[in-house]
Amino acid sequence: MTGGFVQLRDTRFVALGQAADAWQAYGRQAAALEDRSVQTLIGPLRRSGWAGPAASAALPQADTVDDQFEIRARTARLIDVVLDEASARFAQLQSALHDEVEAARTAGFRVGEDGVAQPIHDEEASAADAWTDRIAAVVKRAGQLDDQVAGVLAGLRPDGQGKTGADDWNRMSDAAEDVAVWLGVDPKRVPPPGSSPQRVADWWKGLSDQQRQLYLDAYPQLVGNLDGLPATDRDSANRLTLRSHLAELTTGDGDARDLERSQRLLDRLERNEYGDPNEQLFLLGIDNSGDGRAIVAVGNPDDAANTCVLVPGVGTTLDGMTGQIDRATTMQRGAYAQAVGTGESVSVIAWLGYDAPEADWSAISHKRAEAGAPLLDGFVDGLHVTHGNGPAHTSVLGHSYGSTVVGNAAHDGNGLAADDIITAGSPGMDVNTVADLQIDPQHVWAGAAKDDPIAGPLGSIWGIHDNEPTDPSFGANRFHVDTSGHSGYWAADSQSLANISRVVIGDYDHVTLDHGHAP
Repeated sequence: MTGGFVQLRDTRFVALGQAADAWQAYGRQAAALEDRSVQTLIGPLRRSGWAGPAASAALPQADTVDDQFEIRARTARLIDVVLDEASARFAQLQSALHDEVEAARTAGFRVGEDGVAQPIHDEEASAADAWTDRIAAVVKRAGQLDDQVAGVLAGLRPDGQGKTGADDWNRMSDAAEDVAVWLGVDPKRVPPPGSSPQRVADWWKGLSDQQRQLYLDAYPQLVGNLDGLPATDRDSANRLTLRSHLAELTTGDGDARDLERSQRLLDRLERNEYGDPNEQLFLLGIDNSGDGRAIVAVGNPDDAANTCVLVPGVGTTLDGMTGQIDRATTMQRGAYAQAVGTGESVSVIAWLGYDAPEADWSAISHKRAEAGAPLLDGFVDGLHVTHGNGPAHTSVLGHSYGSTVVGNAAHDGNGLAADDIITAGSPGMDVNTVADLQIDPQHVWAGAAKDDPIAGPLGSIWGIHDNEPTDPSFGANRFHVDTSGHSGYWAADSQSLANISRVVIGDYDHVTLDHGHAP
């Protein structure tokens, strides 16, 4: 801190607070411009159907505008935090300096412009030296603080190029981590993976707005997958994690498969920003290791009156996540079609939160289902913890081996916190009867196409995962399926999709049944 004693004594640090307010206002402007660019520029272009070489050149540039504004908004918030904290800390040190100077004067010493204490009368020189040392210690602390603030702000300096590259997201996150460290926002305080959703929610609510934002910006990979955090916060953290991962892949010697699937997922997430507000996507989980995992909600589950968790089966990896999002979107649209006039909202979540088996002998093993069950259980519990508009109707649908995961989750512990359990194309749920699922039997629904080689009459001969759920002896409601094959249950205008949709919104009386009794 150049200027030392005089600068600390006389500087009006309230101006730093005013500068912080200005950066906060700038951040709000940048966020507003980001929203405006989506609504008036990028959205109309994306929805126009424009295609061809010119579109291929123009659309990425439009997306870059969106990215620029978001990075600037996040950076401005961080600068606001730094300046606001610096203002408070410098003011405290200034007050401490004034106290020391006043105390020295009371004791009979004058303090010069160089910060050195001199006796006014006959006081001992050694006492003057002691006051000088005390004053110098305060000035030294101010100098150290000045260096810290300068270092943190240096990391938040814009590149000045007027364009956004993949690595800009990493630079912003690294700078946020520097700010977090300076402010004592400790990553070790993040609840570990597998913590109860209520514990996570309580921890999150106990933080200040500033602390929450720093955890999202600085440690997104630690908080984004935690059950118990609001969907909007998980989405913010996980998108930053995905962007940072893409930056590493594009600037280093990245895996081509990982790069392609990660970019495809990000493109899909961004594309939905420009469409139907009901179909906004929320990235609730991401893991790029191995075959990869992701959890994507179509519609915000924290606000939805009806939420369905779709658990996919054999062969599902991050490479095919966009297909799972398509299926979840089809389900959501089907549910809205059945709910016309009710005004109820719907969220459908593509939950690839476990390591699905490959299309080999691992599909007949119980291990993947057993490992995935507690992950699914915790996720569903988290939906109830974060839901903000009263009770929600929650259903869980397992397709293929996904139903085996659902069966294990419902059978274990206290069961699944779901109002309804649905299976489609199930090879079995690792239980023999509906009584083992710890739920009212009338709220278990099973469907199988006649020619599905995995489920129904054809699949039941395998007996791999115990009794097939559509068998009358299992005890579930068998809803009518008029589609073909193992993955046709969501065909447009089918009875199968309509029946699944009716269960999702709790319209049980209109579900067409082959056997069983609706609640």
